Amino acid sequence: MKKLIPLLLALCCLALCACASAPKEKADIPAPEALAAELLATGAFSEDLALGETDVGRFLYALETLDAPGLVFYFSSGAVAEEIAILPCADEAGAQEALTECRSRLDNLVKLYKQYKPEEVPKLEKAVILQRGNTVVFCAAADAEKARAVLDKYF
Repeated sequence: MKKLIPLLLALCCLALCACASAPKEKADIPAPEALAAELLATGAFSEDLALGETDVGRFLYALETLDAPGLVFYFSSGAVAEEIAILPCADEAGAQEALTECRSRLDNLVKLYKQYKPEEVPKLEKAVILQRGNTVVFCAAADAEKARAVLDKYF
C-alpha cells in the first residue's frame, strides 16, 4: 500500500501536466477585410493606412498570376514603412508562393528604406509574415507587438 500511493500521485501529476501542456487551438481566421480592420483598430500604426487596389498589391508583391481571390492590401503614404497584406490563396501551394513573395517584398522594402528613410528600417525588421493553411499575412507596423497580439489569435 505504501508503494501504491506514490505511484498514484506520480500518475496524477503526469495527467495534470499532460492537460496543462495541451496546445490551444487557434481561432478561425476571419475574412480578410475583418482581419485588416482588427489590425488597424489596435493603434499599431503611426499613420492611417489606405486600402490599396488589388492590382497594385498583386504587382508590388509579384502575385499577378496567383490564384488568390479576396486579397487585401493596406499601404501607408510611403513616409513610413507600414503596410498590411492578407492573402487568402486557393490552395496551399499558392500560399507557399505568397509566403515567398512576401519575404521578397520585405527584402525590397528594407533595401528601399535603408536608402530613403533608414529610421524606418527597425519597423521592417520586426515585420510579421505568417502562414496558416491557405492564408498568408504580412504586417509591418510601428508597434509590432500590438499587431502580433491580434495575429497570434489566428496564426
